[in-house]
Amino acid sequence: MNIMVCIKQVLDNAIVPTVDQEKKCVIKDGVETMVSPFDQHAIEAALQLVEKHGGEVSVITVGDESCKSALKIGLAMGAEHAYLIHDEKIGEPDAHATAYILAKAIKHIGEFDLVLCGKQAIDADDAQVGAQLAEQLDIPQITFIEEIVEVGEDKITCKRVSSVAEEVVESTMPAVLTCEKSLNEPRYPTLKRTRKANKMEIPVYDLATIGAEDVVQPTSIIKMYPPAPREGGEIITGDAEEIAVIAVKKLVEAKII
Repeated sequence: MNIMVCIKQVLDNAIVPTVDQEKKCVIKDGVETMVSPFDQHAIEAALQLVEKHGGEVSVITVGDESCKSALKIGLAMGAEHAYLIHDEKIGEPDAHATAYILAKAIKHIGEFDLVLCGKQAIDADDAQVGAQLAEQLDIPQITFIEEIVEVGEDKITCKRVSSVAEEVVESTMPAVLTCEKSLNEPRYPTLKRTRKANKMEIPVYDLATIGAEDVVQPTSIIKMYPPAPREGGEIITGDAEEIAVIAVKKLVEAKII
């Protein structure tokens, strides 16, 4: 079983982002980064599958040279191969462009039984790339999976979370799966594999190499700005009965109840 995992390098979630309002982007230079957490669960799911069924795991991302650090985390966790798609023409791709570029790259690299993604990246939070990637590859998808129930010769069954319930869905392979945090607990990279990953050469493909020079970006950012700071709360003192009366009164005034 050969599995490709699509990952994204994002700002460390302990950092408060700074916005360049003129360029309409988040400032990333000199800022700590990480592999988007949901993508780490996708890597772990892929590793568990090949440990059980055999095969290899590869990781891929779209970005600049700095994104090699994210790919090396995937290698240190246990992936065998890593691929970076970098081209000055790409800029800051939207979900459609990212899915299109990934699909072209995956087709160029080879055939895979499964393509795994995190359910969403924690920066844009749009959860669109995985679904659009399946469309671009013209293969089935199971989104928001929290359990891989069974894997057959050419089929996979997963439990997924929907807006109203849980569903058990069967799909033919190849397929795209997007992963929830509840799916597993990602392993820590070992020292041995980390040292090996740091020595590995990661191939870099441009748009011409993967046949994606006609990439288009149908959406654009009109404005980007940090949210307004939250106002401080009010602490109500007194005995329990007094606090309850005051709290209810304030909730009524605010038209919450």
